[in-house]
Amino acid sequence: MKGLDSWVEHRLVSSICLDCAWSFCPAQRTQTGAGGPREGSHSLITVPLLCHSTLLEDINFPEDFPEYKSGKQVIGWLLNHDPALRPTAKELLKSDLLPPPQMEESELHEVLQHTMANVNGKAYRTMVNQLFSQITSPVMDYTYDIDLHKGNFNFDSARLQPYVYETITRIFKKHGAVCLQTPLRLPSNRKLYEGSEPACLMGHSGMLVTLPYDLRIAFARFVARNNITHFKRWSIERVFRPRKLDRAHPRELLECSFDVIVPVTNSLLPDAETIFTIAEIIQEFSVLQERNCHIYLNHTSLLKAVLLHSGIPEDKLSHASSILCDAMSEKLTRREVEAKFCNLSLSNNSLQTLYKYIEQKGDLQDLVPLITSLTKQKTAVTQLAKQGLKDQEELTGLLRRLGVKLQVVVNLGLVYKVQHHCGVIFQFVAFIKKRRRTVPDIMAAGGRYDHLILEFCGPASSAPVPSTVGASLALDKVCAASMEEPPSISSCDVLVVPVGHTSMGRAINVVQKLWTAGVSADIVYDVSQSQETMLEPCRQAGITCMALVSDKDGNYIKVKSFEKERQSEKRIPESDLVDHIVQKCQTKFFEERNIRETSETVSLQNTKGSLVNASGSSEQHGSSASSNINVLLISPEVSSSARRRYETQIQTRLHYLASNLQNKSNAIEVLAVDLPKGTLINFLSLEFDGDEQFNISIKRLLSHLHKQRYLKSICEEIHCFKILKWVAVVVLYSYKDDYYKILL
Repeated sequence: MKGLDSWVEHRLVSSICLDCAWSFCPAQRTQTGAGGPREGSHSLITVPLLCHSTLLEDINFPEDFPEYKSGKQVIGWLLNHDPALRPTAKELLKSDLLPPPQMEESELHEVLQHTMANVNGKAYRTMVNQLFSQITSPVMDYTYDIDLHKGNFNFDSARLQPYVYETITRIFKKHGAVCLQTPLRLPSNRKLYEGSEPACLMGHSGMLVTLPYDLRIAFARFVARNNITHFKRWSIERVFRPRKLDRAHPRELLECSFDVIVPVTNSLLPDAETIFTIAEIIQEFSVLQERNCHIYLNHTSLLKAVLLHSGIPEDKLSHASSILCDAMSEKLTRREVEAKFCNLSLSNNSLQTLYKYIEQKGDLQDLVPLITSLTKQKTAVTQLAKQGLKDQEELTGLLRRLGVKLQVVVNLGLVYKVQHHCGVIFQFVAFIKKRRRTVPDIMAAGGRYDHLILEFCGPASSAPVPSTVGASLALDKVCAASMEEPPSISSCDVLVVPVGHTSMGRAINVVQKLWTAGVSADIVYDVSQSQETMLEPCRQAGITCMALVSDKDGNYIKVKSFEKERQSEKRIPESDLVDHIVQKCQTKFFEERNIRETSETVSLQNTKGSLVNASGSSEQHGSSASSNINVLLISPEVSSSARRRYETQIQTRLHYLASNLQNKSNAIEVLAVDLPKGTLINFLSLEFDGDEQFNISIKRLLSHLHKQRYLKSICEEIHCFKILKWVAVVVLYSYKDDYYKILL
């Protein structure tokens, strides 16, 4: 058999040689015609039989042959004197030297379908291997992510993102939520993404997987597969959208998710807490408060009742919801919406009835008569309308009790992923100016998605599905809005600058000590840079302190501080540098905390200029404040006339503060002191959790300040108000610098 195989291979190679000679010799094809050599014709080509003794060392080709490069390589390969180096038929067919075999398109499709039908077959694996063996050209490599690298990197935006993250996660942690990341990829499932298109990839086995379109589906699968019944989670991750352009990186968005999982319950408190949590985030950013954000509410039962009442068959509800969703996002004009509903066999009267409901939005009490009219219809519609109205009344009551200050609007036309949700759905909609008109901008959306959990439960699962509520926040929009009025954020607290090559060792020791003390610090690597060239990058990075280490200063280090347009310089002993920097950082921290707590205390003003209290009612705020300002001036050297002048000055200065703090305290105690602004700020480090903590914080405060006796008298008054009398608001006021701080 072995001899027979060799003979067959020899004949095959000879045949290929003849075919190759025919393919690559157009002169011969011209003589014999396009159909190839005729039978019995000997004028095509002569292949003499050569004995091994007459074989030449080199394979010689006709003079006109070099222009047929591929043909020369194939024939030379086949005529190699060493049989072991000649190709097999399989190797020759797999090489790039032969043109691909011609195949009819229908035949090709049939072969592909046959291959795809058996994913475990050899042909399928071969096809996938060929797909993954493709070579990426330099052009494809460059254009793949060209949209992501346009050279518009913004350092301020990069610094702002962690600040936004920390602000949001602080609120989530306050509600007891835990960060949980779910698997990145999921098996492709068109049913789950109805109406949306996820970014789809192929694994090495040929299996299709999707990148997250949102953070909810992967979490729902995680909850169902792990039998989780009680959990609060938050997550900040990237989500992806495919681009229309081929061979391009998917578009990336930052999304923040907050979810509440509880055992089966009819209570809507989880829904209310989720909405309240997102409202807290909106209120945390002043730039979002200015956008007059509204909370839109709807209920899947109300939406279904409206569609059924309008004459839409139950089997077409999903399609109708998709049409409404596209209409709400302005993907379709009203004329296109009407045309699509006509395709669902909806009459003009039914269409007018549908618009009568879905165009309604406002306070729940104003919409109750319209919703109640649905309860007088068919039994199915009645049950749905009653359930939806009952849940909306309970939810709005809970939101009032929680003190949600944003305006709550019931929007009967709100549609949000109804294939996933079953119950309350909501959106946070801000209003921004775009092209000279105000347009809605969806900041967050969510709802109850028990049905989505059920999609991932195993067929043998008998456990009850937990009640699950979630909200998704568009983090990119929050960051973009914050960039309009960016807060002062620094990449680090201090920059250590070695002056000269010989100072680098000392500078390294200084920065190491700062790191050990918990101070964020950076060091300049290039000692050739001048101080002037580093000032501007420092300001851009938000660094307000620079430590200059020079051998010329001996054991002292120059500390340059610059705030806004002012710049100061001090010479600090190296042994005291760390304490000095730590003190500056603590002062900055307490100042920021004081600003944050004050902003949380002050009631937010709504668009009508009214203050919303905790019960949800509004009180007009006029020119007079109900709070009383009691001034205690701690300074024996002030005359009676000067004392009266200072009291009037303080009353006028703190009038607006008193009007805003009227819900916090009926009386505001003001300690007017003869201290500079810099010393006053140090009092923010005092702790009021008890006598012991207060005394410890006083010792720490007095350890580095002068005028000990005067400062002790001030601390005694603070102790009296904050520890003994439990006064909620104490204001420390410097009557010389006209500057104050609130001790909360």
